[in-house]
Amino acid sequence: MAEYRDYGPAAPHGPDMTGTHDPIHDMTPNERQIFDYLLKPDDSYNENGVYWGDMSWLEQISFVSKGDAQETKREASNVWAMFKKDPLSPVSYYFKNMVLPGAGLGLEGYVLFSIGNLKPLFEANGSFPECWKKPHSLCNATWIAAVEYMEISGIIVGQILVGILGDW
Repeated sequence: MAEYRDYGPAAPHGPDMTGTHDPIHDMTPNERQIFDYLLKPDDSYNENGVYWGDMSWLEQISFVSKGDAQETKREASNVWAMFKKDPLSPVSYYFKNMVLPGAGLGLEGYVLFSIGNLKPLFEANGSFPECWKKPHSLCNATWIAAVEYMEISGIIVGQILVGILGDW
């Protein structure tokens, strides 16, 4: 387990050149607990102080699943508390915090799909301008259309990967 002295120079003492200086010798247990809270957050380190990225795949899956279950329980209790106060408050919360940001993402997707970034670029400056002119005599029309489909597929896969990375 890493110690605080492993995180670099400890002001005002400077770096430990001899390896014998304890920079936190006068730290109380309460202060140490505060530093643990700041330097080792619960969503990144397990109860033994091991960073989630240093765990094996099975340990990572277990660690992330445990955090997801805790968060799901917390969120469900918050929604239930909102519902007990006002039965429509979870609906308004959902629209304000989920639907509205999703509408922004939908608008961005619409702009990307309606503009079609790659096809006009290939038509104007492509290596094979004959392929992009109609009728498609030189190149297969299916392969030409595949460029647009691959753009859409790339956006969808990118959104999924960003969502997964954001959760981890």
